[in-house]
Amino acid sequence: MKKTFKWFLLLNKRLYKKLTFVLILMLIPLLVFGYGVVAREESGMLTIALASEEESTLAAQVMQELKDSTNLIRYIICETPEDAEKMVSDSKADAAWVFGKDLENSIYRFVQKPAKKNAFIRVVERENSVLLKLAREKLSGAMFKHCSRVFYLSYIRENVPQLDTVADEDLLRHYDEYAMDAELFDFAFLDSDTETPEPEDANYLLIAVRGLLAIVVVLGGLAAALYYIRDEQAGTFSLVSQKNKPAVEFGCQIIAVLNIALVTLVAMFLAGLTGPVGREVVIHILYTVSVAAFAMTVRRLCGKLSAIGTALPLLVVLMLVICPVFFDLGALRQLQYLFPPTYYINAAYSNRYLMLMIVYSAAMLAVYTLSGKVLKRK
Repeated sequence: MKKTFKWFLLLNKRLYKKLTFVLILMLIPLLVFGYGVVAREESGMLTIALASEEESTLAAQVMQELKDSTNLIRYIICETPEDAEKMVSDSKADAAWVFGKDLENSIYRFVQKPAKKNAFIRVVERENSVLLKLAREKLSGAMFKHCSRVFYLSYIRENVPQLDTVADEDLLRHYDEYAMDAELFDFAFLDSDTETPEPEDANYLLIAVRGLLAIVVVLGGLAAALYYIRDEQAGTFSLVSQKNKPAVEFGCQIIAVLNIALVTLVAMFLAGLTGPVGREVVIHILYTVSVAAFAMTVRRLCGKLSAIGTALPLLVVLMLVICPVFFDLGALRQLQYLFPPTYYINAAYSNRYLMLMIVYSAAMLAVYTLSGKVLKRK
């Protein structure tokens, strides 16, 4: 036990003498802090200018609801329709949504006869992109609850003559009391039994941080593989028998990656990106083993310092593109399983990926062992 602890201290001391490793550790809190600062700024995938043709309580209410609803779209409330449209023409906004005059009566006319001539919102766009089409769904959702009150009132007046003596205000008051406040869609994962944040509560910029940190951990593991080759060349482990070399390499990798994973966990906790603490600890332990096995396999397949140095930036780019860090590309989904970040990102929401991480680690260690025999590399 004393010998193991001594090895642990020596290997840790060895790591902190290397400037590259210290810089990787410093990169993690800087990454989280930097993204946190950006996430608190007003930003979005789209910028929509909002305006009304006349002062309207309902229009002001809808515009404020849109502005407060999500950080995926940045909404700017303008004083006049001309200001909103000028923002589009000056490329300061992707679209302008202008609410028409006499909005409440316009909604009523539209509900009675849904025709283009009765439309009550003018949409001005620079281009007809997919994102703007999706944004218009957000606008439709914001207006639905106001239109639904008119639908309800019209239905009652046309189909329930028993309530003819009841005033419109009383019917609408009854509707508002019993109207459903729940969302039409519930955000969840198929095999998850963990609590997941609602999309409105999670900044889309910070969501990507988890994936980026996963890649930084892999970067640290590959750096540890480089250190191991240098130490081997310097004769650091010359007294270790060839039979025990894989165990020593695995120990070097585990200690290096564990240091990085610990800093990652603390940084994520401070940024509010973690789920239940117990689950996160399990995820990071399993991910440490996965990254260690992956880095050992890459080290053995490449063999030389120059080969790993060449492969390292290529692997980082591949993980950024293929793994679901920013987007989940369906066409490349099968390739995701070659890289450990995929399991780490999904394990936060899916129990299945916890088990897959164990399988992945075993598979990587098997490839490591087999490649040693086939390529005759130590």
